[in-house]
Amino acid sequence: MIEEIDFHEHRDAIAKLRREVYTSGLIHDIDEFDEAAHHFALFNSAREITGVIRVLRSDEVPKLELQSESDAQELVFPQDGLIIEVSRGCARKSLTGMPMMQLAMAMQQYAKEQKAAHVVTKSGKRLLPLYKSMGFRVFGKPFYSDWFDDRKTGLMSIPIIYDFVKSTHAVPVVPQPEEEVLVW
Repeated sequence: MIEEIDFHEHRDAIAKLRREVYTSGLIHDIDEFDEAAHHFALFNSAREITGVIRVLRSDEVPKLELQSESDAQELVFPQDGLIIEVSRGCARKSLTGMPMMQLAMAMQQYAKEQKAAHVVTKSGKRLLPLYKSMGFRVFGKPFYSDWFDDRKTGLMSIPIIYDFVKSTHAVPVVPQPEEEVLVW
């Protein structure tokens, strides 16, 4: 079961789980975005938190985490509608049942319920084909994250976006007259 949780009430559990899962590369267990984020937890049958993920909303924060990455300043974000950024997803490694997929699907449902126009996140090269199969597209160059030790590991983050709505700047489709087809 996935539910929204209060950050202050569950701060220690969130930090502990992040330390447990991100065994290397995470610079801070808790960062400056956590205070403003919506946090969601995956619970097991004993009501223990076994996974967490967070959401930042463009209508509630002045800058999303992706907009704050020093190596990703060239990213161009859509200007139409609510943008939801999903980040810091993690689940205990011993779990079965694809917990990260459960969290990702719950966040997609949350975005849809909130009438988001776009969902943004970042991916590594290994998971990019999975995200693309789910309808995400790359919207910028790979970069080294300020919140993970990417420069040391050499793993770059790839900014990706899912569009619920098409951009309002799209070229309108003009209906064309049907062509005559001769059949012999």
